[in-house]
Amino acid sequence: MKMIKFSRYVVLGAALAVVTGCNDAKLSTIDNGVYIAEAAPSNTFGQQIEAQLVDEGDVIKTLTVRLVRAINQDVTVTLDIDQQLIDEYNQQHEATYELLPEEFRSFDRTVTIPAGEVSAPVINLTIKPFTTPNNEAYAIPVRITSVTGPIGLVGNANHILYLLTSPNKQKAVVLKSANKTSLNFKNEIPVTQWTIEYWIKFDNTTGKPTGDWVGPANIAFRRNIFADNSAPISFNGILLRYWADGAKKIAPCLQCQLDGNYFDSEEFWYPDTWYHIAYTYDGSTISLYKDGTLNNSKADSRDFTFNNITLAQSFGWRMQVELAQIRLWSKCLTENAIQEGMSRQISGESDGLIGYWKCDEGEGNVLKDNSPNGNDITLAGTPAWSEQYNFYHPND
Repeated sequence: MKMIKFSRYVVLGAALAVVTGCNDAKLSTIDNGVYIAEAAPSNTFGQQIEAQLVDEGDVIKTLTVRLVRAINQDVTVTLDIDQQLIDEYNQQHEATYELLPEEFRSFDRTVTIPAGEVSAPVINLTIKPFTTPNNEAYAIPVRITSVTGPIGLVGNANHILYLLTSPNKQKAVVLKSANKTSLNFKNEIPVTQWTIEYWIKFDNTTGKPTGDWVGPANIAFRRNIFADNSAPISFNGILLRYWADGAKKIAPCLQCQLDGNYFDSEEFWYPDTWYHIAYTYDGSTISLYKDGTLNNSKADSRDFTFNNITLAQSFGWRMQVELAQIRLWSKCLTENAIQEGMSRQISGESDGLIGYWKCDEGEGNVLKDNSPNGNDITLAGTPAWSEQYNFYHPND
């Protein structure tokens, strides 16, 4: 019996044209092939990457090895881990995934499709809850590595890459006007590109329900929560402020002001709701991402040097803001990179990370900078600290 071993370049594209579900045991094997059903939903053969949250319990993922058509002999298939899938993904998406250690994953490596059948028994891939002591990002890359029988592979459906997420769970720092703080960095940091990202929630402390607060009649109420010109975070000349009713707005918008040159978000913002915000600059355009999705952008070209951060600037007397995971980068993150990292902690040694304030201390008034630059922030006054949030779904 012949065993065929495959490199990642071996495919059987001809099989794509004959997926009809026919169970003909006498069919020639030339237009046949083996594939992983979960890598080819609805027979589109275009889905080989799957994001998977691993929280507090075991996760079971199924792997179903199939033939396009049945043949009159058994077909034995071997699956294994393929590190190259992770390496390629990291290179293409500016990610830092590592292979999940073996003690947290298990699956049967060999399975047989019986003669006259099109499907092997289902393989269960078990993923156990794992820890990330250094804020690692883990993945599991599975590929068909060999087939016993006169059969090739179908398209790219011979592999699947599971990108694992262990959600960031932490308390957040709660700031009011009394906590306004400005810190000069130990050293100036000149950059040609940058990214600023953070989680933020404005608390409704008025004692009144938010209700239908959009429109001119509710201006005074809105300004108690989103004071005009209030800037939870600013870096040097990059002022990220809320503009409660300026520019003919009827509800708050987020405004990026760069020494007089500014642009507004296209969507409004609401209290008691966590948002992930990211501003990026690629050398010619500044872009705003809201919850990982592009919201607005504006052309701009100038030199930037970071040497200062200010928190809780121009707050109204009732304003209260919760912050978590403030990150400053010396590179322009892609939309995919923002989405990949926004709900988890990252390593303080991540490439291009020049400021990283987790805001998860839970006590005291010092926000530690986990980047190599060590620009710890000592807040004015004594801040409050929130309950613990799961930042995979912080608004649940």
